[in-house]
Amino acid sequence: MPIVYLLRHAQSTANTKGILAGRDNKIGLSKKGFKQARSLVQVLDALKIQKIYCSPLTRCIQTVNPYMQKRPKTLFAVDHRLVEMDYGSWSGKKLSSLSRKPQWQQIQKKPSTFIFPNGEGFKAMRSRVESILRDLGDEDAPALLVTHGDIIKMFLAVAVGLKTDDFQRFIVEPGSISTIGINNHQISLVNSNTLASTRVDKKVSNTLGGGNIISNRLNFWWR
Repeated sequence: MPIVYLLRHAQSTANTKGILAGRDNKIGLSKKGFKQARSLVQVLDALKIQKIYCSPLTRCIQTVNPYMQKRPKTLFAVDHRLVEMDYGSWSGKKLSSLSRKPQWQQIQKKPSTFIFPNGEGFKAMRSRVESILRDLGDEDAPALLVTHGDIIKMFLAVAVGLKTDDFQRFIVEPGSISTIGINNHQISLVNSNTLASTRVDKKVSNTLGGGNIISNRLNFWWR
């Protein structure tokens, strides 16, 4: 059964400021994010990854760069289907401000019905994810996908058969790895939100952009 690892980029400067970065390619990793990226090298090395598919955005490339420096012969490709959601005119705004918009509740309760102003809808994002999964069904070796929080949540939702409206029930923190298996194009969830360190933020407040509103969770920890 081919294994696919889903790595959310390490902490970015937008994460630290509570900003919905979207597809802003000027956003890079924070100081802590670069440390997370370095700590991931040993973790990824143990997974025996044969192929890496990466979002084109800087923060994802910076996350996997330390590993690629150690394993430069690993097949690496940018896949634009892994790019962050296009949040349109919401991009670059504070999450604390966006959460006061009347549309916020629609995003939390019925995201399938929402399209960001001048941006993308959640149904379109799910179509991207499903397209990638169809291609991954033909993989014969462990692959790593380096992408964004909301994208990974949708991968996990598809894996367990959840509707688009329920995809935000998953927790996917910066620098975490989730794992799915694909057997004859049937998808299984192996684990989620596995962290390279034993320390996580105790408070997680927003769902959009990969944040979460759930604070009590079970994790498989890297030790």
